[in-house]
Amino acid sequence: DEEEDKEEEEEEEEEEEEEEEEEVVKEAAKKKKYSRDGENPIPWFVAALSIPKKGDVDPNTRSARGPNTSSARDPNTSSARDPNEEIQQLDRDVRTWEKSFYPAKEFTVKNYTYTKPVSLDFPEYMLVSRNYYEKGWGLKTHRRLKNVIVTMDFAPTKAGLREVASEGKAFSFQQEAHLRRAFAGKEGGISLTELKEVLKAVDVDVENEGDDFLAGMHQEGNLNRDGSITFEDLKRMLTQRKFYRVQAGRYYVALSLFEAECMRAAIHLQSGIPLVPGRDTIAALTVGRTMLDFSTGYEPANSYQESTSRACWRFIDSQVNYIPSDLNLLLRALQVNDCEKRANFFVEVRSNRRRKQQDPSTTSVSKIFVTDNEHHLLQYRIATGRITALLKSRGMYPRDAFAAFDQNRDGLLNALDLKRGLDWLGLKLDKVLIQDFFREVDKDRDGFINLDDFKGSVGWKEEDDGADMRVSFKGAPVIPPMPTEGDKKLVVPIPESVLRGIKLKIKKVHKFNKVWDSKGSMSRHRAGVWEPVIASGALHKNRAFVTLGHYAVPEFANPNKDGKDRFSLEVTDTTGSFVGGSSWMPHVLGRYLPNPVRFRLAWSITHGSNPFYAWEPIPPSEKYVALGMVGSSSEKPPDVRVMRCISKDWVRDSKHVQSLWNDSGSGGRQGSIWVFNTLNLVGFVSGHDPPRQTPPDLKSRRFFLREYSDTKSQTAAAPKVG
Repeated sequence: DEEEDKEEEEEEEEEEEEEEEEEVVKEAAKKKKYSRDGENPIPWFVAALSIPKKGDVDPNTRSARGPNTSSARDPNTSSARDPNEEIQQLDRDVRTWEKSFYPAKEFTVKNYTYTKPVSLDFPEYMLVSRNYYEKGWGLKTHRRLKNVIVTMDFAPTKAGLREVASEGKAFSFQQEAHLRRAFAGKEGGISLTELKEVLKAVDVDVENEGDDFLAGMHQEGNLNRDGSITFEDLKRMLTQRKFYRVQAGRYYVALSLFEAECMRAAIHLQSGIPLVPGRDTIAALTVGRTMLDFSTGYEPANSYQESTSRACWRFIDSQVNYIPSDLNLLLRALQVNDCEKRANFFVEVRSNRRRKQQDPSTTSVSKIFVTDNEHHLLQYRIATGRITALLKSRGMYPRDAFAAFDQNRDGLLNALDLKRGLDWLGLKLDKVLIQDFFREVDKDRDGFINLDDFKGSVGWKEEDDGADMRVSFKGAPVIPPMPTEGDKKLVVPIPESVLRGIKLKIKKVHKFNKVWDSKGSMSRHRAGVWEPVIASGALHKNRAFVTLGHYAVPEFANPNKDGKDRFSLEVTDTTGSFVGGSSWMPHVLGRYLPNPVRFRLAWSITHGSNPFYAWEPIPPSEKYVALGMVGSSSEKPPDVRVMRCISKDWVRDSKHVQSLWNDSGSGGRQGSIWVFNTLNLVGFVSGHDPPRQTPPDLKSRRFFLREYSDTKSQTAAAPKVG
């Protein structure tokens, strides 16, 4: 079934290309004084295909083919010869294929008497037969070019094939910055599920070759324990193009029709037996995506190498219409050439063919002439992969997402609609990335995209994922309604099933930034106040890490050095997923863990060279409490978003109140620093006496929201979502 689906897809792509080519136009080469001299076919031996390329190691001899030797040998002792000697003798008798084929990068045409012929650097495995086009012609005369109809894929020795990574360009500083923007909020790493969609977006055959590639990454230690990959590893992977594998020792040759006929006859004559007796040489003849014939033992290369060569031959054949995946492959193959050189080559070669001499900028091939290299499209492709992974995790087809995003029901989305929709689904993409993505999808540049545009960029064939998507729909969580334009705050009922699945637990803080220490305060005691550096939770987007206040130490050293743990709070929506995230999380946080409405100055140290201000958070109502406080070196109140309060239902009186520091000796207004609870959150008190009211502490270090809060009631006040 998979093979039939693949064949149907290829047929659809061919039909699409043919339809684009079906315009009724008069096609003709430019009028020139063309020459036909020296076009008689030059024969070569089929056995020549079995001779390894000079410098390559033959697995049958375990040595590289070097210069020909001239020593005579007794034919009666041929059976006892060293295999390497037999190859050298074969080279002398039939001449290597390197005498009949030359690299495609040396293919040039002659257009003007005093100009240098234009050539392009094509992949090393692409060759041109001298019978198709003798490279010396491009230096002397004008030649009307034949169409590239039949190509041959061959390997001198099947056992000698080895997979290597296709070479790629390194990222420039600006491109790396763009790539980081594409993964904004992914500091922890990108999940395996999302990675697969990103690989699909950059044209990796995940279904057929992705498992082997991911297994190799596991062996090389490039994946984290949870199966995610870090940004640096992903960047290295994209630079080294580890997922674009080619087979060294395999070649693709453009043949003349006469050569192709002879080669096909040779394959037929050797049906069921090796193409070259005693050798494991393999070969196949192809027209476009159709294989005409192949030799005994032939196996094709991976899809990347095969598809890349086909796209390059179509470019050399002056074809102007390409499907997006072929354009991407062509761009990767030609990116070592600058854009102007690619355009010049295409125009020069096309002028020698019977082709419509239209402006290339009006066709799909134009992207090759304006896009420097594959990295320039990388942001769009990564965004495509991330959006696709998100929709699948939500159990949403592209048409469902489009319908939800299209709030005015006009069948069109602008960039703002797209950003608001993705934000609603839990994917916070950078504004510039959204613009880049939208620019690629908006083909007619009218500022809007329709359903077909959207499906063409982030969609997949809905029938392809039928079983998987049915499972996703069955278990997909309810999504809150899309916010309408102009919403100041969003107050919606949260389903009881979501609330019952909210899990909370304390989380150890590992990183801190210093806010203040008592140096210069004239106090006789040492102390420091530190704020936590809380991870964004982007790796597991169904989780949120909540700051509940600052921490203090009775020294000047970092809190990590005193042997005491400090804790924040981790909130998890167990009904969400770590890829798709939780659209309900902002509403849960806003209802049960709101930001304070403001801060009140508890006390301050303003004399000396090191001022300090202690701030007490004011909860939105009596239904909430603050577990800790915050400090600053500025008299301006902190932003209310620096911490959150929590539901009063979750706390009890603290039994862990300890004095940590006071300002004895400073001579100013008295104040002291305390540890308020088992999370080791800081508390500030005016004076040196213990706080008048017992500070709160969590009832449990790990619990579900349903254990302490009424999940059925939606009557509680709903503070502004922060």
